[in-house]
Amino acid sequence: MIKLQKRSAPYRFDATYPYMADEIKWSIVGREELMGREAVIARCDKSAKFLEIVSATITKLKINRAETFVVVEGAAQIQDQQNQTSSVASCDVFQFSDGRLVEITSYVIELNKP
Repeated sequence: MIKLQKRSAPYRFDATYPYMADEIKWSIVGREELMGREAVIARCDKSAKFLEIVSATITKLKINRAETFVVVEGAAQIQDQQNQTSSVASCDVFQFSDGRLVEITSYVIELNKP
């Protein structure tokens, strides 16, 4: 397990921005679909701000690479500022073309939801 403290999470979304295609598509299955670099960056920035104010323990992290895809499986326990804890599992599929990130598909499941 990897314990992440507030403001020290290794989420470096901004490091990916130079590699995003202008016409990137991000599907967060069952929640939202983003089209275009600006929309994806805005969502990443929003996620980064959220992650700065919580503590997280990563309980699973598995990365699989193929020629034009990277698949990241993860699970985490997140504790907010009111000490409420939630558990999530996720799978992100990143697709590349000509060295550019062109598509992301994200699946997120809340594990302790009644």
